[in-house]
Amino acid sequence: MSTCWSPAELAGAQTRRWQAQANGRAYRVSVWVPPGTPPAGGFPLVCVLDANALFGTFVELVQRSSRRPDATGIVPTAVVGIAHDADALFAEAQRRLDFTAGPPADGSVAGGVGGAPAFLSFIADELLPALRADRPLDAARQTLFGHSLAGHFVLQALAARPQAFRTWAAISPSVWWDEAGLRAALAANLAAALPGRPGPRVFMAAGAWEDEVPPWQRQHPGYDQLVARRAQRRMVGSAQALAAELQAWLGAERIAFRVFPDEDHASVVMVAAQRVLRFCSA
Repeated sequence: MSTCWSPAELAGAQTRRWQAQANGRAYRVSVWVPPGTPPAGGFPLVCVLDANALFGTFVELVQRSSRRPDATGIVPTAVVGIAHDADALFAEAQRRLDFTAGPPADGSVAGGVGGAPAFLSFIADELLPALRADRPLDAARQTLFGHSLAGHFVLQALAARPQAFRTWAAISPSVWWDEAGLRAALAANLAAALPGRPGPRVFMAAGAWEDEVPPWQRQHPGYDQLVARRAQRRMVGSAQALAAELQAWLGAERIAFRVFPDEDHASVVMVAAQRVLRFCSA
């Protein structure tokens, strides 16, 4: 058998290490821009958090689905992936720091939190302007995508700077981390819609099994603890209630909430990704 194997690469993608001025930390930034002539104003873009796990997924979804926008509802879209500077799919300590504005309400984490404002500044004020300076990207059609604790960050960022992105996608957001603080921040900044300016568009989703335990997990060790944790966190119920509040503040036409059947917390992100691309293409 031949030994002349070459590393597989994602055609057209570029990756570099990026030192953020806002917080002094390093990130792994990946960019893919669709081939061909960009539309007037540049390509829309989706900014994907936890990119070590999701950047390639989004690029391949766009490549396949945007070939037939008439059939899929998905237009050619640039993908910007932001990952922590580590090889793990999910760098948990760094995620807790960058994706939270403070400690969790249940006190389960004592330190290494609260970096969300600086992380948002890095994305909105440093990274995306620099990328737009030498790539055909449309600043008016930007989407921020996050899942789980990154979904919680998406909602915090929406409260802090609702005009930074046109579309906000929070999949299985960890609303439980600080539900009262998050609701208060969103109410303070979104209840009085920005006069004369288009409001943000929000896509939220969860898997139907997230408030319970799916059948395929019930024989695993720790089942009882998982049941108790899910009952406390109310992933589906809390997200649904928050989406209803967002509809009241921003208008039902700007908010989409979906519960995907037969999906759990880990599996729903793959199903939701394509729906988000269709939502932000509209």
